[in-house]
Amino acid sequence: MGLKAKRQGTSARIASPSEARTPSRGRLVIIGGHEQRDAESIILQQVAKQADGGRLLVCTVASDEPEAMWEEYRDAFGKLGVRRIAHLDIAGREEILARPPDALLKDARVVFFTGGGQLKITTRFAGTVLCSAVERFYRNGGTVAGTSAGASVLADTMLVSGEAESSHRIATNLLMAPGLGFIRDVLIDQHFAERGRIGRLLGAVAQNPRLLGLGIDEDTAVIVTRERTISVLGSGAVYVADAREVTYTNVAEESPERTLSIFDVRLHVLSQGDEFSLETRRPTHHFASAVENGRLQA
Repeated sequence: MGLKAKRQGTSARIASPSEARTPSRGRLVIIGGHEQRDAESIILQQVAKQADGGRLLVCTVASDEPEAMWEEYRDAFGKLGVRRIAHLDIAGREEILARPPDALLKDARVVFFTGGGQLKITTRFAGTVLCSAVERFYRNGGTVAGTSAGASVLADTMLVSGEAESSHRIATNLLMAPGLGFIRDVLIDQHFAERGRIGRLLGAVAQNPRLLGLGIDEDTAVIVTRERTISVLGSGAVYVADAREVTYTNVAEESPERTLSIFDVRLHVLSQGDEFSLETRRPTHHFASAVENGRLQA
């Protein structure tokens, strides 16, 4: 009887946030930075397409020069046929706590985060009523896009800083912080090949093999649909570092000056048209020209 009572009193296993949360009905456009910004831009064309007659909000919270950034993207999206473009300018946290500009989300189809500093986005924006409204907008079917800092902040964990060395040293200071969490169990690094960041991405997933590492080149984007599938768009590559089946890493065992060891990490390199399932962690190939010719929906 005592054993029976003990069993009845045992708590059920608590599901992780990844298991408990319903996948979003929206779409993310995550850009590695320095995307082409003229009428030929295949990436911004995709963002403009998602606006589909509704309002496109350009959020410059990450930038030190928000007015200049706003004017640049207003002109770029205007040339791509977007007629309803608004500036979501957040100078400080106190401002949006006192007067959250929720009305801007009415009739919005896209929220676009520009580049700058990702900690500016989280410290000024995360946890506010407005941030919750944007997340609801996304989970209910809206599109959220971000470039550079605006890309890395969309994940639940973001890389803030760390040396980009060809070989990662254990002592290298990788500063990671919570992001906005619009895509779960993923870590995003931008300007990837251009700044030689493969070492720091491997160092990051070695510290937490649960996270899938996405390294996105400049002028390249991943389109995330319902948090299930990513497809690649643009002129560069996307590097996917999957450490789930890693058998050994020396991160917690060797002295700090040692070089990183990591065994059985899986690395995929994807280019335009390729897709990757976040559920099975397997890639699928499609020809890049299929995207350009409209035969494959990005």
